[in-house]
This record gives sequence, C-alpha cells and structure tokens, in this order.
Amino acid sequence: MVMLVAVLLFAGLTVQLKAQDTLLLMNGQELHCRITQDSGTVFVFELAKKNGKIKVREIHKNDVFSVIKAGEKEVILYAQDEPLGNIYTVDEMHFYLAGERDARNNFKAWPTFAAGFIICGVIGYIGQDGVISALGPPLAYTLFQLIPKIKIKESTMSSPDYKYNDFYADGYEPPARSRKLFKAMQGSLGGSATGILIWILTKK
Repeated sequence: MVMLVAVLLFAGLTVQLKAQDTLLLMNGQELHCRITQDSGTVFVFELAKKNGKIKVREIHKNDVFSVIKAGEKEVILYAQDEPLGNIYTVDEMHFYLAGERDARNNFKAWPTFAAGFIICGVIGYIGQDGVISALGPPLAYTLFQLIPKIKIKESTMSSPDYKYNDFYADGYEPPARSRKLFKAMQGSLGGSATGILIWILTKK
C-alpha cells in the first residue's frame, strides 16, 4: 500500500513537472514555472528551486515578452511602442532577447579578470603600500573596460543564424559588458591587494 502511494505521488509529480509553463522575460531570461493566477496585469506563478522547494512569485506583464502555457502556442505580450522605449519590432526583439540570454549564459570574462590581476598586482608590488597605487590602477583598469567593443564568439551563440545580426549584438552587449566590468574590478582589486601583500611580506 505504501509503495502504491509512493508510485502515485511520483507519477503525479512527474506529470506536474512536465506540464510546465514558460515565461520569456524582457531581460532574455526564461522561467519554467507553473502559472497559477493571471490578474490581467500580473502573473502569479510557482517556481521550483534547486532544492526541490516551490517558491511563489509574481511578475508584471510589462516585464514579460511572451508566455507559453503547457500544451499551448506562444502568446506574445510585447508590442512595439517607441514612445515607451519599445523600439524593436516583435521579430527584432526575438533576436535581441536571444543575445541577452546567450551573453548571460555563455559569455566568459576570465581573460579580463586574469589581465587585471596580473597588471594591478605588478603595479601594487612596485608601488609598495601607497593608497594611490593600490586603488588607482584597479579603478582605471575597470573604467577602461567601457571602451573596447564586445567581441561575440560564435561558440557562445545558441544558433549560427545569429552571426552578423545587429539586433542580436545589441542584446548581447549590455549583460556581457556588465560581466566584463565586474570581472575587471574583481581581478584588479585582488591583484592589487596580492601585490601589496607580497611586497609587505618580502620587505620583512
């Protein structure tokens, strides 16, 4: 009897997990969830966390590009409206969101981190324990990352069709730039601190 109940519960859970809804957000993120309420302006949904617990959240429809309810076709909520800032058509926005999603999932900025760590580490060591040599180079290195153009590697694209697509590139740039700036700051500060620490230890 206990085994039968367990099997039924597992089967019910499996069906529930398969029968998921999908929300494609305006930041490119996809949420696989179960929509429990639609107020007309807000979606209330259940989202399964990694530990298996169910979290109830809500999101305004202005933040949702499209919704796919289990077993149904995609419904586009986005509409082009330039006065409101929605300058892209629906098809163009599809490319833009794909760029956002690929940058967020696939763009790596470890070379930026490594270069910042080495450069600022050397400067921190040479500058000894000066405040300017400790904070100036990391700040300059981080701000410098605003200048170079973001290079989109084909290996980070979820589809080769996005190559040379300007709308995809427009979506790819902001999250990639943010990650590049964060890694630059993280690496340069860490390198500077390490360089100064080595100078202090070797001085003694």
